[in-house]
Amino acid sequence: MNSLSDLEIPALLRKYGVKPDKRHGQSFLKNHTTAREIVRHAGLTESDVVLEIGGGLGILTRYLVQPAGRVYVVEIDKGLATALRELACEYPNLTVIEGDALRLPLPAANKVVSNLPYSISSEITFRLLREMDLDCAVLMYQREFAERLMVEPGSPIYSRLSVNFQYSASAVQLMEVEPEEFYPVPAVSSLVVKVQRRSEGPFAKDEAIFHWMVRGIYSYPNKHVRRAFAIWFRTLGIDKKMADDVLSLCSSRIPPTAKLRSLDLESLVLLADTILELVREKRLPRPGESQR
Repeated sequence: MNSLSDLEIPALLRKYGVKPDKRHGQSFLKNHTTAREIVRHAGLTESDVVLEIGGGLGILTRYLVQPAGRVYVVEIDKGLATALRELACEYPNLTVIEGDALRLPLPAANKVVSNLPYSISSEITFRLLREMDLDCAVLMYQREFAERLMVEPGSPIYSRLSVNFQYSASAVQLMEVEPEEFYPVPAVSSLVVKVQRRSEGPFAKDEAIFHWMVRGIYSYPNKHVRRAFAIWFRTLGIDKKMADDVLSLCSSRIPPTAKLRSLDLESLVLLADTILELVREKRLPRPGESQR
């Protein structure tokens, strides 16, 4: 059997009292071939402990439990959690955790493999990167979201999301998944990507300063760098002329007329380290302080 039919899935959902919630992007993968391929990309062995978020009816879960040593699946829907517990009766290496993956303590795992609920894609991705020691994650996202994770600086869709994600990790596209492979059929297509933590390249001397700066200036991604800093400083109660001081210290690498969206990670780290020095000299406030 390569897929569940559009009659079988509604019957299963009725059995467990589940109504798909379109507001939360809740669609169920029905193609077994796609599920097997997703699991293959994770390269699972008996030494792997795997976390799946949003197990649904278990189409991905049943392929995870076969090669992995231990699988934890988090499912917020009571009916779907019941369905997954029935599957766990067949597989002693499967543990079902009922609850919200954004709120629950996450189990220790070295890999995450999941068709993520699209409504929490950003929040759960950054939680995984903050809290888990991962070898890799194989994750399905809405295409538009995945493209923003992988995009290069200078693109019209390069955003604060892109910067914050690429500061911590990298993502490589593995496969496309068409809307027709889900029930109900969503209005968007999906991409499966492999996420790995970044271990090389530039890192800011103070990550709190880096993220404070990015949050401040990336409200204006289409502005020139100088203009973005001037607006941010004004909101902090700082003389906008301080933008010239920051950029004069980085002038060998960053022209003030460069578009903010064109700056690569190395340039942003240089700016953050410059901000840090000005904070230490008490010419700028620390995050959370104001000069108003």
